[in-house]
Amino acid sequence: MKVAFIVIGAVLVLAALLLPIILLFTQPLPDNNWLIGVRDVSVIYTAMFLCVGAILFIVMTALLAFIAFMIRDRIVPVIEKVDDTVKTVSGTTTFISESVVSPIIKTAGAAAGARAMVQTLMRRKPPTAGGKKPKSNGDSKQGGS
Repeated sequence: MKVAFIVIGAVLVLAALLLPIILLFTQPLPDNNWLIGVRDVSVIYTAMFLCVGAILFIVMTALLAFIAFMIRDRIVPVIEKVDDTVKTVSGTTTFISESVVSPIIKTAGAAAGARAMVQTLMRRKPPTAGGKKPKSNGDSKQGGS
């Protein structure tokens, strides 16, 4: 069925294109002036091309309107949903940062401070009698190892 429509369309297009030329050769021309016939054929072809151009312009305008309505009806709601999702993710990130990560950072900071304090207290040597420094034998190490 589809092939039949294509064949019929092709025959009609060929007939429309060849009809002015056929009429040029079959009609008697006044004073056998072939230039008048060529002029008439060119006017017919010009009118046909203008009609086809107008039809194509109307079709293109309709397609652009269809695309604009598709964008408004289908794409804009999708963009709004994506925007809502981004806001939700932003709120979740803020909540996680404030309620989970901040206490962990504070605890880790307090533990690091306590560890540093314990290490500092463990490295101190007791003072010697008389307030003199003990003699060193070239060891610059502090601590018991």
